[in-house]
Parts: sequence; C-alpha cells; structure tokens
Amino acid sequence: MFLHQLNPIEAEAFLTLASEMIEDDGVITPEEDALLNEYKTALGLPAFTYDAAAAAAARDTLAQLNESGKRKVYMELFSFAVCDGFEDVTERRTLNSLREVLNLDAHICRMLESCVRDLYGVYAAIERALEAKPSPVVVDFDA
Repeated sequence: MFLHQLNPIEAEAFLTLASEMIEDDGVITPEEDALLNEYKTALGLPAFTYDAAAAAAARDTLAQLNESGKRKVYMELFSFAVCDGFEDVTERRTLNSLREVLNLDAHICRMLESCVRDLYGVYAAIERALEAKPSPVVVDFDA
C-alpha cells in the first residue's frame, strides 16, 4: 500500500471511494471485502463504515492532495476494481470520473493500471510457486 501519508480525513475519503468502487458492479466478492478490511486496518480505521452520501465530499478531499498523492490514490483504487479478477464497465466509468476529478493524465493512469496488473501477476506467480508440487528431477546445487 502506498497511502501511508494520508491523514485520517483523507484515509476515510479513500475508504469511501474504495467502498464505492467495490459496490459499483453490484457484487461484493470475498476478495474485495478482504482487501477493504486490509486497508481499513492499514489506514488505522478498522471501524470505518461506508456512507454513499459522502462520496462527493471524499472526491473533493482527495482532489486536494499533491500530484503524487493523487496518483497513489488512483492506483490503489484501480486495485479494488480488478482484485476480483475483472474490471466491470461501471468500475471503468468510476475510474474515468475519478481521473477527471483528480485532474490526472490518462496516459499516467494507464501506466499505473499496468503496474497494478503486473503486481497481481507477480502475486499469482508467487502463489503458484508456493503451492507447486516438488519436481521429480533432483538437482544437486552443491555439485
């Protein structure tokens, strides 16, 4: 997570938009719920509850961040859009709207999205390696 610099109000704004993102497609998957809980804990707001009416204020709050902070917020919110394995069209609309509110360059946002996808790919490769069956070929590294 790249959001360590957020103050409590900004962290709550982020969690509001993250909650909005996972509810956009009408289905909250276990992966999305687990990710939201991880962020609540990491941001020091484990008792956070989503209030849909606060979404506009959350966008305004996050629009006040510096450029680096805005990019980090966008990247982290994109991770919520794809953590369930797919990006719904409503999630894309939300991301596009957020990009406009945060006044972010579309090319930079695509680069950040690519990084998140690559990161999820690395995590998947690690999981495959951790669960792999031992090779029938014995290699002697000391020889």
